[in-house]
Amino acid sequence: MALKAGIVLVWTAILATVNTFLIDAYWGELAFTAVCAGAMAFCLGKADRKQ
Repeated sequence: MALKAGIVLVWTAILATVNTFLIDAYWGELAFTAVCAGAMAFCLGKADRKQ
């Protein structure tokens, strides 16, 4: 459970940082958010299989 919480916190921090400081366009933020959601789901799936 702690591993899953860590994964979510790390991806949230990455998403917030990139969207705030690196991407200006709305559609860029939307696309990056979708990619992050997919990557986070993949990592959470891997963490589920480990336990």
